[in-house]
Amino acid sequence: MDHLKKRLRGFGGSGSGGDAQQADGSLKGRARNFLSNLQQQAGNSQTPLSNNMYVAGPPPGHDVARPPPPQTRTGEPVIPKLKGTPQVVGLAGDSGLNRDSGGSCRFGDRILWTYRDTQLCAPDGSPQELPIITSTGSWSDLEPGGGPKLEGVGNRDPLKTTVHHQYGDNHINNCESAYFPIHTHGTGRVAGNREDGSRHPFWPDSPPLVVSHPNTPIVAYTWIKIEHIKGLEDLAKSPPTTLYRTTQSSSSDRNALPEPKIVDPNFWKEGEIPYGVYGNLLWEGYAFLYAHFDDTTALARVPASAIEDRSAYEYFVNGAWTSALPSRDTPGLNIENSNAGGQGTYFFHPPWDCFVWIGGSIFPGAAMFICTAPDPTGPWKNHDKFWEGPGGNGGLPAYSVQAHPGMAREGENVVWVTYTKTDKAEQTDAYSTPLVRVEFE
Repeated sequence: MDHLKKRLRGFGGSGSGGDAQQADGSLKGRARNFLSNLQQQAGNSQTPLSNNMYVAGPPPGHDVARPPPPQTRTGEPVIPKLKGTPQVVGLAGDSGLNRDSGGSCRFGDRILWTYRDTQLCAPDGSPQELPIITSTGSWSDLEPGGGPKLEGVGNRDPLKTTVHHQYGDNHINNCESAYFPIHTHGTGRVAGNREDGSRHPFWPDSPPLVVSHPNTPIVAYTWIKIEHIKGLEDLAKSPPTTLYRTTQSSSSDRNALPEPKIVDPNFWKEGEIPYGVYGNLLWEGYAFLYAHFDDTTALARVPASAIEDRSAYEYFVNGAWTSALPSRDTPGLNIENSNAGGQGTYFFHPPWDCFVWIGGSIFPGAAMFICTAPDPTGPWKNHDKFWEGPGGNGGLPAYSVQAHPGMAREGENVVWVTYTKTDKAEQTDAYSTPLVRVEFE
């Protein structure tokens, strides 16, 4: 439901009522126009498969001694209880950009954001239909003691007031490229469009996974499926997955964003389980990587210093770790109750000393669900809805719930959560990112 094709597909279908079918027809028309317009947008030269898209050499920290695997943690899942009603404090955003589906991670002393489809805004703030950039990045600032830096919080409508400001140079005024480089042959380097009207969107589904080692630059990894869509149709059911490495910039310019590079364009091959795409977390020197497909949630782990080495991976199958890569139909893959089926975020939550997933369901909307477990493998507690944010008046009012554990302030049992809200605008839907403060007992 989070991607364009799923947003458009989310209305109608078999068994839908007349109103839903009517909405579906309207959205299909918009989808056709969207894909048609991609052929006309500026900066639509085909992607050169040049070496500057790829990482050079091993990652910082690759020679760090690999730690032993973490011991399995036992216990009962925490039962979360809200302390008061979650509060929309305002919007997170960059006034010059109209952006869909943002996630974030703590990157040094700031927050690094990655977004999906992005459009430029006119001086009056109205979004422009073209160009469309398939991914962009941004910085935002934290308070000295932690927590998002907020400005302009007051009596104004929080759903119309940007209080957490994002910034950074994406080089998009010249439509040079998307933030995560597009590498498919014959594809536009900005929107991922092809001459036949199909598209490789290269949308990030989860925030970068930061792995830091002493006395080395900060490094983060992102796994992105090479989806191929045309209108409402998936042209690749089980596409390969690209692994990106994002390294801390050496520039002193605070607007300079860390630049993602391609480690392996086909790190997970076609038909393989796309570990790391759905979610990730770091625990005791190991990266735990989640995949979600066909109502199954699968889990892999790898030493944080060896993420680029496929031979170092282990996979959780039938309650045990194995070095043998399972197939999609291997029995015993599913990590039960570990999410509500939609986009979300996995993280460790110190106030509860447990692991948490916060996100949405398979249905569009700003309904927020939470799951907890003593260990990344489980046992996970059934997902519970704890709140629902206000939607907009766009074709799909809200979706893409994400938690932001990098914004945590030590000593507080608070989680900051965002979602994407859409409202009708003159040329295209206007996206916004409500920032919600959620406090638990």
